[in-house]
Amino acid sequence: MRSIRGRLEPHRRARALLALLALAATAPACSDELPAPIPSAGPEGAAPRRGGVLDVATFGDVRASLDPANIADGLAPQIAEQLFAGLIDYDKDGAIQPDLAERWVVADEGKTYRFFLRPGVRFHDGEELTADDVKRSVERALHGSAPNPAATSFSMIVGFDELQEKKAETLPGVEVEGRYVVSFHLKKRDATFLPILATLPLRPVCKSAGARYSDAWHPCGAGPFKLLPDGWHRGHDLTVVRHEGYFRPGLPRLDAVRWTFHENPTSQTFKFIRGDLDVLRDFVTPELLRFQADPRWKPFADFDGGGQILGEAMNVEMPPFDNVEIRRAVAAAIDRETLRRVRASNLAATNQLVPPGVFGHDADLVGQRFDLGAALEHMRRAGYPYDPATKTGGWPHVIPYLVYKQGLQEFMGQVLAQQLERIGLRIEIRIVNYPTFLALRARKMTSPFGPGFWMQDYPDALSFLEPMFHSKVISDEGTNNWSFYRNPRFDELVDRAHEELDDVRRKKLYTEAQEILTDDAPWAFTENVRIFTQRQGYVREHYTHPMWMHDVTRTWLDRAAGPVAGRAIFSEKGLAALLGTDRRGPRDASARGRGAGVGQ
Repeated sequence: MRSIRGRLEPHRRARALLALLALAATAPACSDELPAPIPSAGPEGAAPRRGGVLDVATFGDVRASLDPANIADGLAPQIAEQLFAGLIDYDKDGAIQPDLAERWVVADEGKTYRFFLRPGVRFHDGEELTADDVKRSVERALHGSAPNPAATSFSMIVGFDELQEKKAETLPGVEVEGRYVVSFHLKKRDATFLPILATLPLRPVCKSAGARYSDAWHPCGAGPFKLLPDGWHRGHDLTVVRHEGYFRPGLPRLDAVRWTFHENPTSQTFKFIRGDLDVLRDFVTPELLRFQADPRWKPFADFDGGGQILGEAMNVEMPPFDNVEIRRAVAAAIDRETLRRVRASNLAATNQLVPPGVFGHDADLVGQRFDLGAALEHMRRAGYPYDPATKTGGWPHVIPYLVYKQGLQEFMGQVLAQQLERIGLRIEIRIVNYPTFLALRARKMTSPFGPGFWMQDYPDALSFLEPMFHSKVISDEGTNNWSFYRNPRFDELVDRAHEELDDVRRKKLYTEAQEILTDDAPWAFTENVRIFTQRQGYVREHYTHPMWMHDVTRTWLDRAAGPVAGRAIFSEKGLAALLGTDRRGPRDASARGRGAGVGQ
């Protein structure tokens, strides 16, 4: 909608947009089926071509920064990944691969990682990347002056504590050994070092970033796309353009990628059907189900790896959940398949913490499962037997169940209440806003029961086991261990897994840790969340990435030239009459079909 900005009076624009969204929301009901995908111009196997702008949208926004040293919200990573290349990265299957480093070796019994950089890699400003840039970028990101929320993830590097506390200005654990050779020295072996290094915080930044973090710095890295000085209109849209000096020949293929922010999901669907958006990830449930059920659209859609867990978090320090048998009863009383139907389109029932596709998931783990008879037996062992026939017994008090308004868990909580009532546990749903919910769940001796959720920081079981359940993360305020769970054997297994570099032995440690968790039941693990992505038929080689949402380095557009107004719910003339403006401009279908660049 960029072409109408500034042309309408604010009150008229608001009324027009509300009318547009209302009509868009009701328009799909006028037809029993969706329009067909816009097809590719060429056959399968056609040679890739360069050009075009990939348009995506989101109901969210980048709240703070795109600086790797200050990635603080969920949307920023998918954009920062396009701007900043790392020494290593994740491929589309979640495996670690070389990136700026062409190879690496492990020495000193796993305590030294030596990276050999690709010669000739260029930053967006044309400067060559060297080992000095790597060291400078790491020290900048981990210095105590940087607001880096992920800094402590790198505490295994020698000298980290002193740099964080501003007692030192350099990091001896990062050593330049030549123009293209840099080594990282760790205090002790740590299996998470490579998975964490492949994330964003330590990615090399241009010399213009300086030696210390600054809010005023314009993002500049060595990724496949770059951000021009006028490329980010905060609160509205952001466009990255091809880095012509990118080190991988012929890539990226797109001229640009454009994100539009604060876009209502219904409006997104409307624009996607028209062809004004190329990829769709935000849906209202009825439209999501329609896309998933339509065989014409299925070849152009997929789910992500499901690296998110949902469950019911029980505070083990507060009654009745200080009784392990009560917790086991809850875990056995939940019918996960019934719960899944609240949002069947993107939930998958689970019996364990670690999601499928994350290293450490154990498909053979018995885990937690629905068994009403076993749940009633656990209630008897807890000392609170319940008779379903007479509806007598059970826990004598109502249990507060804290949720946040308009969240999925608000609706799942209503189903949960019915399921727990069958074993003599009565819950009272208490709804608060999201910030209040987070504060109360993370405060000691405050909230006994409520939904829990977690998304991987990197695709390894330690990304779940440690921050959610290790006793070292417990604090009076702000802990991620919402159950305030402590188990010395569990802690020992997690600590050993950190130092175990052999994948087979480490996975055995993860399995034992999960067996303890599923039995102690600080959570009842219920569902994995899978995010659905729908593409238009002309979008080639776009992948749902397990870490970065959009893998667009190889993406290209094979859209036939020509307008698509005939597909529209509203015609171009109808929209112009409604909005009082001419919509033709940068998003014009015929221009984009020819691979038009930014600003045409």
